[in-house]
Amino acid sequence: MLSSLTRIALFIGGIYAIYRYRYRIFNRVFGNPTIRRFAISTSMNIPFIRNKMMQQAFR
Repeated sequence: MLSSLTRIALFIGGIYAIYRYRYRIFNRVFGNPTIRRFAISTSMNIPFIRNKMMQQAFR
């Protein structure tokens, strides 16, 4: 079993890695058309996001 200090160090290291490679992770995940379609359709169900997108699309 890992000690609490080791767990904290691994957690901080994981957060740092996600922060450092966030754009690479984002591009990899949304490079998949199925996931991209799901994310867009889900976000368009949220009224605030939908209104903002429509305002920018039809300026």
